[in-house]
Amino acid sequence: MVMKKMIYILLSVAAMVSFSSCNDDFLDRMPKDEMTDDNFWQTEEHLVQVANTFTAALQGKYWLNITEIMADSAPWAVTTAFRTIGAGNFTTETSQINSLWVTAYTGIGRVNYFLNNYNRAETVKEEIRERYAAEAYFYRAYNYWVLTSYFGDVPYITDELSVESPDVYRGRDPRKTVIEKVTKDLEDHYKNLPEYIPAASSEFGRVSQCAALALLSRIYLYNGMYEEAAGAAERAMNNSYHELYSTGNPDVDYVNLFNYTGRASRNAANKETLLAFVYNYDLGEAARQSHNLSRECWVPGDYARFVPTNSMIEAYLTKDGQIWDPSTVDTYEDVFKDRDPRMVQSILAPGTPWEGGKSGDLLSTDDKIYTYPLLTNNKTAAMTYSGYYMRKYVEPSTVKYVGHDDNDLVMLRYAEVLLNYAEAKEMLGQLTQADLDKSINLLRDRVGMVHMKLSQLPAGSDIRTEIQRERRIELFFEGHRYFDIIRWKQGHILGEDLLGVNKRWLDQSRLAVDLDKDLTWQTKDGQQYLLIETGRTFNPDKHYLLPIPFKQMQLNPNLAPQNPGWN
Repeated sequence: MVMKKMIYILLSVAAMVSFSSCNDDFLDRMPKDEMTDDNFWQTEEHLVQVANTFTAALQGKYWLNITEIMADSAPWAVTTAFRTIGAGNFTTETSQINSLWVTAYTGIGRVNYFLNNYNRAETVKEEIRERYAAEAYFYRAYNYWVLTSYFGDVPYITDELSVESPDVYRGRDPRKTVIEKVTKDLEDHYKNLPEYIPAASSEFGRVSQCAALALLSRIYLYNGMYEEAAGAAERAMNNSYHELYSTGNPDVDYVNLFNYTGRASRNAANKETLLAFVYNYDLGEAARQSHNLSRECWVPGDYARFVPTNSMIEAYLTKDGQIWDPSTVDTYEDVFKDRDPRMVQSILAPGTPWEGGKSGDLLSTDDKIYTYPLLTNNKTAAMTYSGYYMRKYVEPSTVKYVGHDDNDLVMLRYAEVLLNYAEAKEMLGQLTQADLDKSINLLRDRVGMVHMKLSQLPAGSDIRTEIQRERRIELFFEGHRYFDIIRWKQGHILGEDLLGVNKRWLDQSRLAVDLDKDLTWQTKDGQQYLLIETGRTFNPDKHYLLPIPFKQMQLNPNLAPQNPGWN
């Protein structure tokens, strides 16, 4: 009965997370109530059905809910549990921390179940079996990357026991040991995967060699293994297929990568996306997959969920590659002028078409063109708590609907590989101009931004700072920022107040809200900025790791000792 129940659960999950670009063949299977362990592991279809459950680990849009809300670039406007975690105001009993643990180990359990049974499909060719086994190793490595990034030392489990089972009493393995094991698995098995999965193909959403190499470069980089990180990235860069998405339109190519125009699940020209969580609203209700990100960012008649912060606004360089000085502009419109072109393709700038409702600008004559922020939630349009709105990932055509979005959520893309390579080479002390030209400067070429040059860095900056800036800009709102802050040991950033627009840039005559009476401002560098959140804290003696969840410590006392500072 245990095995029969396991197969029922796995196939139910498979139906929910099956790749929407594929056909509906997965529905033509044996009735689940007739599935048993004895008759299941027989065909390639059986292997695929279990392998399809692995993708739940990516979490799709919910990954942004977790990671972006915890960071400082585009948090959820109103306090949520994950924003509280990012602000350092949580305990070992915070349930969302337990959910991070359980979600990852649930994914690991699915993988282990597969790896301990897949060779029973003896009639399936070995190369096919090993391909899906390689996918399993990929997702086990991914889940352990998540766990070690959050918690440090964790139990390395290869059996099939449920994480909630009282029989799981294993202690924690050193993070270094876990990383050595999962990277060895990837290195040993990634060549059993296809070199690449073509965009817009029926298999898009499955794992390829290049996706595995991208994950390897990420894991190596996060764990200070810079030579290995550069090597894995370079192997991916030498592939025969993947390249940055560009149609020769620098004003829109970057933003279109994340909306309906460029989504790789349907656009064969997008060879940049290595792995995405694929959605498809057009399938029947039983298989439909969609999200609500566009409406959450521009929701007409309520507050915008994710809002860019002032620190994100100030991170973008000028168009000629210099550090932007906030004191040089006097109006809201000027903030967006002559900046890194990725800024206006990521953050909504005045003059851009939008579907967020009635304009917040009292002088506006066209509610379909964005001109000014709405700073009070009067239910006529999307209100922003920061003075800014997202543009990246917003598909304007679906804003008016609830839960209709089906643009891909990008989990791994070629741009990250290039950034991983440049950072690893710099950390090794080996970065050359040639390295920049085949990595970061390709990203800048896409949008028409001036090149990064070792001999002409922005005044007052250094190459490491600029590489970190480039990563923040290019990978904005893709779930990287919290982890980057943690691994760069810049945790003090998470303890700083979240600020929004500069008061000096706003024209009171264009706003219904009273800037002096209705809003709260904080002075920084002699300027007043809209206060989004105060009371944040970061203790370097404890907050670089999350605590082992209280519930898990109760279930398994062998997880002790607790992470530093959490006893």
